[in-house]
Amino acid sequence: MTRKEPEEYQFVHRRAGHVMVAHESRLFVWGGYMELPHSQPYTLMTPSQSLYHSAIDVWMYDPLLNTWTRKMSRGDIPLQLSGSCAAVHHDHMYLFGGWTNNPSGDFENSSNSLWRLHMPSLTWEQLFPEGIPPFPCDKAACWIYKNRFYVFGGFGPSRELHPMCGVKVNFVRDNVFPSGWLDQLVYYDIESKRWVWPETRGPKPSPRAAHTADVTGDRVYIFGGRFKEVRMNDLHCLDLINLTWSGNLTDGEIQEAPEGRSWHTFNFVSENKAVMYGGFNTTQQVLKDIWVLDVKNGKWHHSPNDHVGPVLWHASATAFPGEVTFYGGMKNNLLDSSQPKDHAEKLLMLRFSPPSLQRLTIEAVCEHHEKLQRHWWCLPHTLQHILEVRSSSDSMT
Repeated sequence: MTRKEPEEYQFVHRRAGHVMVAHESRLFVWGGYMELPHSQPYTLMTPSQSLYHSAIDVWMYDPLLNTWTRKMSRGDIPLQLSGSCAAVHHDHMYLFGGWTNNPSGDFENSSNSLWRLHMPSLTWEQLFPEGIPPFPCDKAACWIYKNRFYVFGGFGPSRELHPMCGVKVNFVRDNVFPSGWLDQLVYYDIESKRWVWPETRGPKPSPRAAHTADVTGDRVYIFGGRFKEVRMNDLHCLDLINLTWSGNLTDGEIQEAPEGRSWHTFNFVSENKAVMYGGFNTTQQVLKDIWVLDVKNGKWHHSPNDHVGPVLWHASATAFPGEVTFYGGMKNNLLDSSQPKDHAEKLLMLRFSPPSLQRLTIEAVCEHHEKLQRHWWCLPHTLQHILEVRSSSDSMT
């Protein structure tokens, strides 16, 4: 599933801190930044050189055709951002927060802006909900449940700079930067067009950033993230009907479990199974392990995949049931200024259940296209087009 792209595509595919969502069996990638090659040897004093990707561009990947397409969006184009979070509700992608980058170089800061992208027309709209907004932050986690867009956690400026009456939020300031970790839980009510701060019961997770969250049924699961100097491996569940937290589901369990991490991915591939990949541990090692969580029995299972490499701050999404796709990120320690930064440019797709018969057939026919291509004329035109594009794409792999 990895395609060798022209040089201009390779340039665009170097990104981290981006978002990727699935819509109508296709994957959409937006935002993030790219580390640039340095003209001098790396030292501890080498300044960071990075470029934020265009906010107008939306890149679409079609798994059936194995093709990337650059799309130009329109409307209220967001700022250039990294570390935003995004989720899809019907035909809209909702995008919150992130670290802003002004092309004029006037400022950089955390954002609490909310945008939505109409996926069919790729038209942006900035939303200005009523109610008390979330704290500005990046590296928060978000999810959709019914008609609500939830945001949890994040890393942002001191709350003294952003007083919020009547809202209970734990803010723990960083020892180095004038920002800190948050445990905010807030949702945007899509119908009433306002921010709501719900009251919850049970032990709430500690403040954190660069954690992950995904929904299955009426529950959302949250894993890991960084809090102070520790990258955690705690697993929490929030019942979205009665808004009750489970507490740490990993606590006290004598079982095999992933080590603590941030900047990883976590996706449900079925009702009861979620897949976690990669990340960054407390000793600043980039991880390459893959774990499968069975929420039915609460067990983690290590999934051996020798062909995958270390990666952090990548993105992932599920375009088809039982299948998760990972894209972008960094392959080495992005906090180590003494080393050049190495982007993960390849797209990785892993299957945890059999694909449809149609997809299996298309992949098999393309694999043997030299023998079978002379018979394609008798197929419907739509299938002929898929096979022609796919075989051409696969030949570049």
